Amino acid sequence: MLSTQDLAGPSAARVSVFVELVGDLDTALAAMLAETLNGLCESGEKAVRISTRHVASSTGAGCKALEGAVAVARGRGCAVTVDPGNRRMRTLFASLAATKAPEAPHEAPPGGRHLIIARHAPPAKLSKSA
Repeated sequence: MLSTQDLAGPSAARVSVFVELVGDLDTALAAMLAETLNGLCESGEKAVRISTRHVASSTGAGCKALEGAVAVARGRGCAVTVDPGNRRMRTLFASLAATKAPEAPHEAPPGGRHLIIARHAPPAKLSKSA
């Protein structure tokens, strides 16, 4: 499992695309991120920062899928950094035996692209008990 230090990547990389995840980090949102990162890599982008500041909830499978998407993008030569952003996500990364990611701006850099990927999972259906 990657640590947030691993996810953070090189701090000196110039960020050309800032991606904000919004809503619920599950496998569906992570799949949308993976597709976006794939497109960015194909278009020649070399530096991407992902912010989880607006993630309201997450699942273990969603976090693993996020790590997988980041690893694939890095394998393709894209410098990807992940900013845990909010207390909930920092706590989650810490519970995964991760270290705190380096501080970085939470906004899109001037002149860079800013993408927002949002997904809210449908509420769980409650079943009646006898």
